[in-house]
Amino acid sequence: MRRAAFLLALLALAAGTVWAQQELAPSTDDGPLNIKPVPLMPDKDGVYSVVPGIVAPVVVERAAAGYPAHASTDAVDGVCLLSLVVGADGVPRDIQVVSTHGAAFDAAAIDALRQFKFEPGTMDGKPVPVRVYARTRFFADMRPAVTRIMARDTRGGGFSQFSGWNGGPAHPFSKEYDKPPIPSYSPAAEFSDEARRKKIQGTVIVSALVNEEGLATDLRVEKSLGYGLDEKALQCIRKYRFQPAVKDGVPVAARIAVEVNFHLY
Repeated sequence: MRRAAFLLALLALAAGTVWAQQELAPSTDDGPLNIKPVPLMPDKDGVYSVVPGIVAPVVVERAAAGYPAHASTDAVDGVCLLSLVVGADGVPRDIQVVSTHGAAFDAAAIDALRQFKFEPGTMDGKPVPVRVYARTRFFADMRPAVTRIMARDTRGGGFSQFSGWNGGPAHPFSKEYDKPPIPSYSPAAEFSDEARRKKIQGTVIVSALVNEEGLATDLRVEKSLGYGLDEKALQCIRKYRFQPAVKDGVPVAARIAVEVNFHLY
């Protein structure tokens, strides 16, 4: 009898713990705010970007870009920037000019890049097509040009280079973490005047990359409500501060989804 009573007490305690966890979820004045990991999704062409969770392609064989014989004399020293997709087979494709240094230089950089070979990027250990960028610098003394593989930096809007993509140590991005980001400061989201006037209610879902400093960056509206509520949700989340995700005791970047529920009472 005592054993049965003890088991019932444990079950009641467990149920109370679950209830407490639900009640203590972060919330705003307008409704609950839920935070959870967001699955990695490719673009409309099935291509992934280099973000935490995607292991970037690594150069295993490269080719130098020769100095164009018929290059314009007023473009002797400079850089061209190309975008490309490294396929799941490690072959570069869909090469496009992002920033030109002149048609002859661009063509030389593209010809060299087509000869590159990669270990393909992966997600969960499986090869996937990944978009990266190639920066080729040409020198006035006509030496062979240097090409470096890079990725767009979602936090600063520029480009980042990791030595692993060019044959050095592996790059630092990792999907794995021991602890997810935890909000330490979460101000309330406000209703827009239009949504309040039209009595619009619902949920805006925003994905955010929480960086190692605990800042929400690279915000993307995944589910829209319109009527100014998307903007209000973004404004709110930009003010958030997090304890960053942790892997092996070290802060790491992690992408999460934030659900902001707007309700009129």
